[in-house]
Amino acid sequence: MEVISFDMHENFWQHMANTSFTIAITLVIFWAGIVRKIVTKEEVCDMIEKRSPYAQDRQYIMERLAANKEIQKELSEALKHNSEVMTDLKVEIASLGATLVALESRIDRKE
Repeated sequence: MEVISFDMHENFWQHMANTSFTIAITLVIFWAGIVRKIVTKEEVCDMIEKRSPYAQDRQYIMERLAANKEIQKELSEALKHNSEVMTDLKVEIASLGATLVALESRIDRKE
């Protein structure tokens, strides 16, 4: 029986060595094939900033927003100017209305 237990003990260590060697080879292959090709956070940020079509869209949108701000500013100034002109016209119309009433009363008195 002692010979059998020695063989089992030897087979156990041989099996452990084979398993450890297989695990080591599997980890090296995994690292070489997969882990080495994993993209880092910096690479992802770089791709988003430089290679993404959305970066160009964002730039276009920002340019359009800036142009819209300028247009809104011009429209606001034009509206303000038109309001001032309308106020002046109302005063002129009121003045002309008063002048017309005065002229009508003169004409009525002469007749």
